[in-house]
Amino acid sequence: MLVADIGGTNSRIGILKNRKILNIKIYLTKEHKNLYSILERYFSEVFLENLTEEVYLAVAGPVFEDKAKLTNLGWEVSVKELKKKFNFKEVFLVNDLYGLALGASFLSDKDLKTLKRGKTKKKFPRVFLAPGTGLGISFSIDEGIVLPSENGHTLFCALKKEEYAFLEYLGTLNEEKCWEKALSGKAVSLWYQFYFNQTLIPEEIFNLAKKGEEKALKTVETMVELLGRKASELALTFLPEGGIYLTGGLVSGLKEFLTKKNFLDKFLTGYFNNPKMDFLLERFPIKLIAHPYPVLLGALAILRNR
Repeated sequence: MLVADIGGTNSRIGILKNRKILNIKIYLTKEHKNLYSILERYFSEVFLENLTEEVYLAVAGPVFEDKAKLTNLGWEVSVKELKKKFNFKEVFLVNDLYGLALGASFLSDKDLKTLKRGKTKKKFPRVFLAPGTGLGISFSIDEGIVLPSENGHTLFCALKKEEYAFLEYLGTLNEEKCWEKALSGKAVSLWYQFYFNQTLIPEEIFNLAKKGEEKALKTVETMVELLGRKASELALTFLPEGGIYLTGGLVSGLKEFLTKKNFLDKFLTGYFNNPKMDFLLERFPIKLIAHPYPVLLGALAILRNR
């Protein structure tokens, strides 16, 4: 089975064989005009003795009636067109966070790092929070029962003067005043731009922060606190006794900082921002996913369920 995770920044494609993902290639998504051209490139670069007849495609956007729209790319994908172009017999087209939640049962203990222990041993429900190019969120009720969402596009709720000012700033840029613009890879650059009137890409900001540069550190602190706050909002919405799972490009960038007490404390400050509900928020474990391709594991779950 061909397996692919098509994100707003990176696309990861491989072949699933004997429960292992082989021949993985990573492409910059925006270097291609559409999803079909990415698949064509993969087939041109990876020799397959027998062309695959099945494909698992996880995409960064909502999926309805065998069609998907990739929110931050404007691309449209259809199962019918995929079958026609590549002679696939079976296409599993899913939202990327749906695939992430499906595949989570294949994560081992070494694939997970605990940020906060919980007070429950239940396995479900679970919440998945993945800030990357966009802000992906999904929720699993039980094994194989997953609800994807576009919750990242809900309006951002400002709690401080600087956050109200940030929303006004987003307005001047004609940007959506939503959570995705406050907590994502792009948000790192937006906050830095808002604070210091200077444009840097997220990688540059993280590298400066690792060197102790104050402006970059302030931006990272904002990201860490907002990550905790969003996790708290989802905890109170879904009561996820099976845990809150964090992944995505932004989390990868913040991972090194979250190993340090001052940044972890900032994250927990954001998470425990409603003292009245501390007794409840304490129940839920929070784990960081360290597996490099967790969305692709959803293909294993589809095969198992079938």
